[in-house]
Amino acid sequence: MPRMTPARRIAIWFLAAILFGAIVLALPVSAENKSVSFINALFTATSAVCVTGLVVVNIGTTFSTLGEIIIMILIQVGGLGLMVISTLFFTAMGSRVSLGYRMTLKETFGADGGIQVKTILRSTFLLTFIVETIGAVILYFPFSSRFGPFKGAYFAVFHSISAFCNAGLSLLEGGLSEFSNSVTILLSMGMLIIIGGIGFSVANELRQRMSFGRKRVPLSLHTKMVLNTTCALVIGGTIAFFLMEKGNAFKSFSTPMRILQGFFQSVTSRTAGFDSVSQTSFTEVSLLLTIFLMIIGASPGSTGGGIKTTSFTIITAAIFSRIRGSSNVNIYKRTVSAESTIKAVSIFVLAAAIIFAATLMLLLVESHSLPHAIGKEIALDYFFETVSAFGTVGLSLGITPSLHTAGKLILILVMYMGRVGLLTMAYLVTRPEGSARIVYSEESVMIG
Repeated sequence: MPRMTPARRIAIWFLAAILFGAIVLALPVSAENKSVSFINALFTATSAVCVTGLVVVNIGTTFSTLGEIIIMILIQVGGLGLMVISTLFFTAMGSRVSLGYRMTLKETFGADGGIQVKTILRSTFLLTFIVETIGAVILYFPFSSRFGPFKGAYFAVFHSISAFCNAGLSLLEGGLSEFSNSVTILLSMGMLIIIGGIGFSVANELRQRMSFGRKRVPLSLHTKMVLNTTCALVIGGTIAFFLMEKGNAFKSFSTPMRILQGFFQSVTSRTAGFDSVSQTSFTEVSLLLTIFLMIIGASPGSTGGGIKTTSFTIITAAIFSRIRGSSNVNIYKRTVSAESTIKAVSIFVLAAAIIFAATLMLLLVESHSLPHAIGKEIALDYFFETVSAFGTVGLSLGITPSLHTAGKLILILVMYMGRVGLLTMAYLVTRPEGSARIVYSEESVMIG
């Protein structure tokens, strides 16, 4: 019997969580009025477990309180990873965690080989509990002033978990649009998304650095890349969205609120998927920028998706290295290994191939229902939706609820691959250590 690889184990556990969630959400007790069809329950469960945020039904009006709580649990499970939660129970019961489980945990979070499983678990749950609790407390005040103390507390907990896990699912019918002028909600949700998106290993390294006090401990190359790339994308995106939409989607806001809206759009585009302003009100240029940010996504070992910030940085650095005539990829006075560079390029190529194929399939299966031939705008809408699903973002131009069963199944598969596939691909394109290598004589090939 072949050995269960960490990547395969991750894929199976996520699939099991999705199927379990779909079955429970399809039960009459999980619905508000009438039962949800299995395909819609499967889509919702996939969106929750894969922390995507795309919806085919309105969560707040379709599901009962029990159904909403189940969705919230699925979001938490998907954000942390079912392997982490199950391992926590095993260790709490005093059971010995197998080597396969330990390898899978380290594969999930991109942890260093020397880090112990207990350290991963302790740091992950401590960070999650503290950040989500603080987020819920801050969100309680604006929500309670609108919905009352009990419903406000419930909404605060749900949205804090959804934001930290970069899920983008909301109990509000219009997303966050009715709170588009709330500085508290936009800033707190934005910070929850950023913290959840930088990765648990980065957060743990920052915590360790602060615990040393005045003694300066150098940050790893990975952490430097994540923090600097994240800052560059957030700041650059904020400025770009502000300039492009100040007279369009943001024209009804004051200048400070326009800047805040640009910040939130820049942050939410990288795997969170909350709407403070409807995506349909943005210009095509802003939508293309949003697509660019959705493809990059969050960072390795985080709750988000995309090709990841480190892959984007390595590919960019490799391009500039080639332009300068250098054979090495150097970042922050460190040389990135050839294996890491090949992995980053491979992930990008595979992601592009999946997005292209899924968009083409979606256009083919949905084209018969369109009242007229597919134009450029409609093609962009489907491309936007596919990228949003693959990047586990959840931003939508409004076509997801109108999809037929085949279209929904395509996006379900894309969401699943976006959350699990890149991990599997990263493992597959990295040759296991110590495995046999066959080396042939080299020969140059014309490029360009």
